[in-house]
Amino acid sequence: MRKIAVGRGIWIAAILGICWIIGLKTLGSALVRSRSTDDIIRVVGSARKPIRSDFIIWSGHISRTAPQVGTAYSQLRADLAKVQTYLKAKGVEGKEIFPQAIATRTLYQSAPGETAYSANDSSILRKVAGYELSQSIEVRSAKVDLLDDLSRQASELIGQGVQFEPAAPRFLYTKLSDLKVTMQAEAAKDARQRAQGIAEAAGARLGEVRWARMTAPSITPQYSNSDDDGGTDDTSSLEKKITAIVTVGYSVK
Repeated sequence: MRKIAVGRGIWIAAILGICWIIGLKTLGSALVRSRSTDDIIRVVGSARKPIRSDFIIWSGHISRTAPQVGTAYSQLRADLAKVQTYLKAKGVEGKEIFPQAIATRTLYQSAPGETAYSANDSSILRKVAGYELSQSIEVRSAKVDLLDDLSRQASELIGQGVQFEPAAPRFLYTKLSDLKVTMQAEAAKDARQRAQGIAEAAGARLGEVRWARMTAPSITPQYSNSDDDGGTDDTSSLEKKITAIVTVGYSVK
């Protein structure tokens, strides 16, 4: 009986020892995983640069109303010729002027109690009162300063009898493809410098990159406080800034 008890004790001790070893191994693995997760620093790097638009798109709208569609068309053609002559006299080349398709709207006589022409109403039989023809003229040019100034002077056409309604110009930068790559590289460099400074301050050594997140650089007005990280592309400002932001996780040793 004593031998049996001794043997049973040995088996129990062996089982407990094995369980202890397995437990230590599991705990050690958990500690390693925890350390791997905790020993990462997350930094945000950024790079900014002012840029100036090198291309402009500007458009205006002309319209004519007449009792006969042929009359309205002839008047609109005459107005278009005046606009083209005006633009060329200001330094715009013919190949930079793009007249758009003519839009036509039929006008109907006003019903009793109405003060203006109304659109066609299928439930009411109305006589045709006239036609309104309209057309947009778009200018696309690298002469940014010229067109920027011209967009504020176009009211001169009104003095020539042309009903010209200018739109706000759109300012573009045509070399963004190469610049975006350069700015993202600068942002990544800034992120590493920040991470290096944090690691040294903590008495550690910077390791490898564990992960990184990079979005499209944003184009915003130069003097705005916006630094959107999401590919914003401003076309309202002549002077802009490009901002690239990169978020990186580094291991620390």
